Amino acid sequence: MSQNNQGHSQESFERIARKPPRRTAFIFGGWLTISAGVLSLANGVTGIFGESSTTFGLDVGFSRTDLCGIILIAFGIVSIAGGMCALRGRYLFLSFAGAFLGMMGGGLIGFWLGLGALIVFAVFGEDI
Repeated sequence: MSQNNQGHSQESFERIARKPPRRTAFIFGGWLTISAGVLSLANGVTGIFGESSTTFGLDVGFSRTDLCGIILIAFGIVSIAGGMCALRGRYLFLSFAGAFLGMMGGGLIGFWLGLGALIVFAVFGEDI
């Protein structure tokens, strides 16, 4: 066991050097989640600024599609935050939640993107 000039053993440096790098699968899952979140945001904006003639409740000034658009924008924000957490390798629960909400709000393409991200997070979840 050799010692360097600062008193640290070579063994401690080898232990740090053997630490596995961040998996590219998590980066892929993070980008899938972010893509589903962007699609959810786009659906929400379309819901808010789309044409609608029915009002919600007691004519409170916004329609049902506006309410759905607000919900989809919230889903998109959480999904993008979950994708960013997956890219950083932290908070696996938020990554799962983001992928799930991206599935719910991203339409058909967002569903498949979120499902792919959930599968990636489930398979490689112990590495985070």
